[in-house]
Amino acid sequence: MATTTTVIVDQDGGVDDALALVLLARAPGVEIVGVGSVHGNVSAAAAADNGLRALEIAGDHSTPVAVGASDPLARPLHLAHPEDLLGKAAGSPKRTPVREETAAEQLVRLARESPRRADLLTLGPLTNVALALQAEPELPRLVRRVVSMAGAFEVTGNISDCAESNVWHDPEAAAQVVAAGFDLTLVPLDVTRKATVTRLWLELLAADQDRLWGRMAAMLLAMPGKLPAFPLHDPLAAAILHDPSIARFRHASVTVDVGERRGQTRAGEATPGANTAVVFAADTSALLAQLTRALLPGRR
Repeated sequence: MATTTTVIVDQDGGVDDALALVLLARAPGVEIVGVGSVHGNVSAAAAADNGLRALEIAGDHSTPVAVGASDPLARPLHLAHPEDLLGKAAGSPKRTPVREETAAEQLVRLARESPRRADLLTLGPLTNVALALQAEPELPRLVRRVVSMAGAFEVTGNISDCAESNVWHDPEAAAQVVAAGFDLTLVPLDVTRKATVTRLWLELLAADQDRLWGRMAAMLLAMPGKLPAFPLHDPLAAAILHDPSIARFRHASVTVDVGERRGQTRAGEATPGANTAVVFAADTSALLAQLTRALLPGRR
């Protein structure tokens, strides 16, 4: 009998977050049971709407989406893409987020309801997970595993010289999460920067401009000069959660700088109780194949 992977997704409303949601929502053997939003790319409220939009594109009109933390634990709010390109391109969602619980409360409830069954995928700052940890210290033993698009180890950051954006936005939350004892996999910039779209793949999507992704692919192809780099940060994390065999890992003891080098992630020797799997290589062709199946249903 085929098994179903139960997934909770925490995301911050970017275009690549939406691609990751569509990938998982249409992946065979995956059931998304809850989606949370968090500040990061856009506000938490806008990220919730973008989560709903992505699920609707995938044909999912029932999975609850809860609004999460609107601010970091200890830092001023900074939004990476306040213009919200996805929201402008996709129009208003048909549903509204749930009102009875926050994203952190939803995470705790779902983990308690199905201990050791749910996987957690985080695609934005880790504020909601830190808040959930404060409410339920047993969370690392209630969820099965956590896969996070987070960190930069041997490469420069994408928001500062030393930090990846999701960690930089709330380093205190990230520090709490990596130290909490989760079965944690980090998908850092070291590998996501190499997972970029190809012209051939964009042309495949652009052939069907009745779909939102086809229109967006056509816009990228129409830009003058060399094809701009479009790393698939969040979709790669989703693809690895769905199929870990597409990645290679090394175990390390990870720390997060909350001082002068805000958000810098460092990897030391693996130690008992503090082991994190850090992805150092991944198969981009396998990722694009998963995305193609998700974005162009019926095509192999």
